[in-house]
Order: sequence, then C-alpha cells, then structure tokens
Amino acid sequence: MSGMQRDTVVMDHDGVLEGRIVGDVIVRRGCRVRISAMISGDLHVEQGAQAEVSGLIAGRVMQDGGRVLVTGLA
Repeated sequence: MSGMQRDTVVMDHDGVLEGRIVGDVIVRRGCRVRISAMISGDLHVEQGAQAEVSGLIAGRVMQDGGRVLVTGLA
C-alpha cells in the first residue's frame, strides 16, 4: 500500500506500507509488515504479528504481544 491514507489502516495480510498514513496502523495476528511510511497516529502490533519500521511514527508504538523492529524514529 502506498500514497496517502486518511483513516485507520488494518493490515490483515503480509505486505509493505509506504507513503503517509493520517491515522493509526493495526497489524493483525500472524502478519508481517514492513513500514517505511510516515504514520501520524499509533502503531498497534497484535500478538503473533511482526512490524519492521524504518519510517516515522508520531504516535505511540503498542506491542500487544507482537514483535516490533524499529530502524527509524518512533
């Protein structure tokens, strides 16, 4: 997914997020997502999920049992 999204983005499948998200991002259980986007809201990573972040997260990073690897700014 790329470009600008103006709402909560729910990732319920493996993938890549690029661009800008004006809202929260939720990574569902069992999904692996690479994020190189600017997120103005929060990042929620559910149990069994994985998020690799190299972008900017302006909100909070909530690791609800999932795995988060941050190489950008959080």
